Amino acid sequence: MEDNEQLISQFSEKGLHWGSRRSFIHPKMKKFIFTYKGDLAVINLQKSAELWEKTFAALAELFSQNKTVLFVATQPVAETVVRKYGQELGFPYITTRWLGGTITNFDTFKKRLDYLKELEAKVASPDFEKYTKKERGLIQKEAAEIKEKFDGMVKMTAMPDAVFVFCGKKHRTALKEAKRKGIKVFGIFGLEDNPDEAHLFVPLNDNVKIGVEFVMEKVAEVYAKFHPKKDSANEAGNGVKKETKKPDGKKEDSVKID
Repeated sequence: MEDNEQLISQFSEKGLHWGSRRSFIHPKMKKFIFTYKGDLAVINLQKSAELWEKTFAALAELFSQNKTVLFVATQPVAETVVRKYGQELGFPYITTRWLGGTITNFDTFKKRLDYLKELEAKVASPDFEKYTKKERGLIQKEAAEIKEKFDGMVKMTAMPDAVFVFCGKKHRTALKEAKRKGIKVFGIFGLEDNPDEAHLFVPLNDNVKIGVEFVMEKVAEVYAKFHPKKDSANEAGNGVKKETKKPDGKKEDSVKID
């Protein structure tokens, strides 16, 4: 992690110090205000940097234990960024809208995910051609509609161990469901959010795309420490076939077993 001065400088460069207008500030977030510029609050970035360190230390602990962290960002400035990193790194995310019961009624939710997998397997099967053109179209349409809602969560087999949100106020239902199930909440909270709704959070401007990108870059760095990408060299050393040559010059397959 960066030292606080460097981190504060990065926050400021990206406009993450801008808070909310006076009338929108949550009373419990006033302690994170440094000053005001007219009617607009300026966040105390020293406190943000301190909470950043604590929040990312907690995330590192979760990643080191192979825990599942669900990232939630449905606002326009954040959804494309979070989706990009979720797809690249393979962690679950929600960027369309939070469906009620995603956590509190996970068993029913999981059935929809399983059904989606069945539909996708059906479409990929050679037997798919036995259906009429109309039937194939209906199956593909249904699969597409379900995938649009659940695409970032298809690989989830159980409830998440933690939830990370951008903007608590925007995702109140998610926070309530997490609390009911005893799931810890982390996130980037603006001054209009209720700090009591998170286990750990960083007070920053959560409504600027460059800031979301900055946060997710740091998430990716921490995640990669415990989930390094496999390369071809590693695969060759873990039971993957590779070609060798016999003394007569012909090729043969050999398997290296560690």
